[in-house]
Amino acid sequence: MKNNKRSGCTFFTCVLWALLSLIAPSLHAGEVIISNPDFDSLALGLRSDVLEDPSGILQFAALQNNQHPWRPLGAKDLPPQFTSSAFWLRVSLLNQTGQSLNTILDSGSVLVDYLDFYVVRSNGSTEVVLTGDRRPFHSRQGKTRTVSQPLEIGPGERVTIFMRQTTHDGLHETLTPTLRSPEAHDAQLQKDGMVFGFLFGTLGALMLYNLFLAVFTRQPGFLRYVLLTSGILAWGFVFRGYAFQYLWPNSPDLNNQILAVIALLSHAAFSLFAIGYLNVRQLTPRWLYLANWIPVALNSLLIILPLLGYYALSFASWFVAGTLTQIIVVATNLLLIRQGSRPARFFIVAYAALGAGTTIYYLHLLGLMAPNFLTEYGIQIGASLQVLLLGIGLADQMNTLKAEKLKAEQTARSAQLALNSKLTEEVRLRTMELEDLNHKLSELSITDELTGCFNRRHFNQVLEEELAHHQRQDCPLAFCMFDLDNFKTYNDTHGHQAGDRALQQVSHHLHEVLKRKKDLLFRLGGEEFGVLLNMDQPIDKAVPFVEQLRQAIADLGIPHKANPDGVITASFGLIMLKPGSAISTPTEIYAKADALLYQAKSEGRNRVAYAIT
Repeated sequence: MKNNKRSGCTFFTCVLWALLSLIAPSLHAGEVIISNPDFDSLALGLRSDVLEDPSGILQFAALQNNQHPWRPLGAKDLPPQFTSSAFWLRVSLLNQTGQSLNTILDSGSVLVDYLDFYVVRSNGSTEVVLTGDRRPFHSRQGKTRTVSQPLEIGPGERVTIFMRQTTHDGLHETLTPTLRSPEAHDAQLQKDGMVFGFLFGTLGALMLYNLFLAVFTRQPGFLRYVLLTSGILAWGFVFRGYAFQYLWPNSPDLNNQILAVIALLSHAAFSLFAIGYLNVRQLTPRWLYLANWIPVALNSLLIILPLLGYYALSFASWFVAGTLTQIIVVATNLLLIRQGSRPARFFIVAYAALGAGTTIYYLHLLGLMAPNFLTEYGIQIGASLQVLLLGIGLADQMNTLKAEKLKAEQTARSAQLALNSKLTEEVRLRTMELEDLNHKLSELSITDELTGCFNRRHFNQVLEEELAHHQRQDCPLAFCMFDLDNFKTYNDTHGHQAGDRALQQVSHHLHEVLKRKKDLLFRLGGEEFGVLLNMDQPIDKAVPFVEQLRQAIADLGIPHKANPDGVITASFGLIMLKPGSAISTPTEIYAKADALLYQAKSEGRNRVAYAIT
């Protein structure tokens, strides 16, 4: 009797397993049971199975026999690696909440080349989505910078998810499959946007500020800093997927090529900045100076690899070249610290900030550090701190050079005072020559080199002084801005040299029209000028005078075929402040005049738009 019962159970068990193997082969996968409808996120990696396909040709249909050597992943991440294999991940989800769930399956990767989703439902249907970084952005149903997939699970439904990861040429990115509620997914996107917006904004502000300094001071150190900052900013924008999402969503190959190019050029910019900032040429042996140029040349040369489509080889080369870059730069920096170099101390602290951020990131990838805010954003935070600290170091270097220059001047002055009476006359003559030179330098510092007008820096100072006088003495104040109409077209047609001559003609002619000593003409930038007028009551008499200026420019008759009037004309924005005006800052005056200038342009150009306040 017992034997018959055991035989029956065995037969029933065999039949049951046979049926299950036909209708649900995914039951062999790790299973995640969802019992709380209000869950935020679930890490699927620890419950997933992984299958490596060395041939790279295994198709989804072939997985249905369930005869392949699946093994538990045993970690939250499928780690990065270089291989031509394809990888399959498999996990089952069982909805025991009693209600339908709308979820987002996030791969956790921005750069995965090809990621195919196969969603097998209890009724036997299969949903297929082919997406990844090597396909156009619209292939992502999630429409986010990370490759994600919306997933609806009915009450009591079990779905099995297969994910197939393949690569363009062998470089597999990290996958961190995570199931999130829509609310948690939106919160993650908002946090990413806030953090990266702050970091990118900080880098962008530093880049633009130092670009301004580079243009107006013509110091190569600021330009090198701009190259370094722009490289880090561009790399972060592309590496984090924002460039692909917003700039070139239909150009996946361009997105991958430009990421590798920027990575290589960023290393080159880092070495270039170090050479100049640390004054390697003057402070180290010649062989070490030449060695510092090797990473610059090597990283620049290697950009040919991504341009030819060798993505994996590009990053392998980038790693080797980057390691060489770090070794040479750090060795040089340590040598200079031993020599007492102050910039080298700033540099090593800044480098340590980036190193710490990078180390934290890779400790997380290797599973040696639990995920947190720093592991998620460590590289960008470290890079931003590095750029900020190097900016402070650059400013300190400028101050040091200024102090050294001042000290040298004081030493020279002491030497002059120590000369004997026989050289007194010669000292007096040389002092006069120095004073004359300083006077000329002072004039040059406030004068625009091309046009002879006062420059923007002097304008800021004078406008602030005139506004203070206006507020203190209750006297009127008038300021107008103008620029030459369609001047970009003029430059494109006649060339920039002709454009420069036109700017000179206009400025010289207006200097003749502005005969009063306190009527000041400034070049604010490009073809944009400003005029501060010496005003009496009534204040509106400035309007006909500005009309004279406008007509004087047109009367020059400089041919400009692309301009409706056939000659170069200008549009003016005139703001007039009565005593007691509510406008109280130079910024407000400038903004109001600028708005009136654009009003004049929008009304047809070659006219004056004005306001009295």
